[in-house]
Amino acid sequence: MRKLALNISLLFLLLLTVENTFSFGSIDTNLLLHKSVRGFKNAISITTDFKGNIYVLDYETCEVIKYDGNLNELKRIGKKGWNNSEFFNPTHIDGTSGVNLFVSDKMNSRIQVFDLNLGFVNAIMTDIESIEERFRIRKPICSILINSQDLYVIDGDDPRVVIFSNQKIPLTYFGSYQSGQVSLIKPKKMVKDSKNILYIFDEKRSQILKFDSFGGYISSINLEDIISLCIYNDFLYILTKDFIFIYDTIRGSFTERFGFEITNNNSLTDILVASSDKFFILGKEILYLFKII
Repeated sequence: MRKLALNISLLFLLLLTVENTFSFGSIDTNLLLHKSVRGFKNAISITTDFKGNIYVLDYETCEVIKYDGNLNELKRIGKKGWNNSEFFNPTHIDGTSGVNLFVSDKMNSRIQVFDLNLGFVNAIMTDIESIEERFRIRKPICSILINSQDLYVIDGDDPRVVIFSNQKIPLTYFGSYQSGQVSLIKPKKMVKDSKNILYIFDEKRSQILKFDSFGGYISSINLEDIISLCIYNDFLYILTKDFIFIYDTIRGSFTERFGFEITNNNSLTDILVASSDKFFILGKEILYLFKII
């Protein structure tokens, strides 16, 4: 009886191993290159809006470029500077609020807010005297809006996330080494699911750290050679040099992976899934649009 129980346990463990091997051992889908756009200097971030328009942020030229869903250019703004609609080492753009675009203007210590036609709305300053020292962010590198009002901002200088209530008043922070839980080391990008669970890619850890909206650590997703991530319909799409891994945030497990072919995959910077059949992969100089074969 003991031998039978032991054999059943070993078989169960073997089945688990086979399942994991199958998820990573075969390419379930290949993506076909549909179109590409060149001309960037150092494109670093990509986002979309509820109309399907695409926005690309160029770190070097300090520009935001707007495209339609087929990558026809519609408008561009920005240059290096300190005035409204100018940037100094911008690092991230996010349009998931559906109403406005939030650009992390790192060396200007602010988040600039634009409407969907790239009209300037306002600037959220993150390192001014009216903010308590413990909440100041000298180098904001990424931000997203939660519950249509609270702005979560990653601090690139002192790794942590500061929460600004109503996009104005800093209330608290989490993810720092002082937090008493898993701390951020080199956070790069942050996304949210439909339940406002946060997924933060930490480049130094090569992990995706999962937090609730109060900053409570939940778990980690481990995968080698992560470049970036995005979320669509509660599935995480995790970009590496050769594959896009798909992670079901509801089930908490990987489901499949997509293969793609790009000549210079060492220059990839970001990923966007705009619909079930449109996959945008951003390189420093080229934006690629892939579709499922």
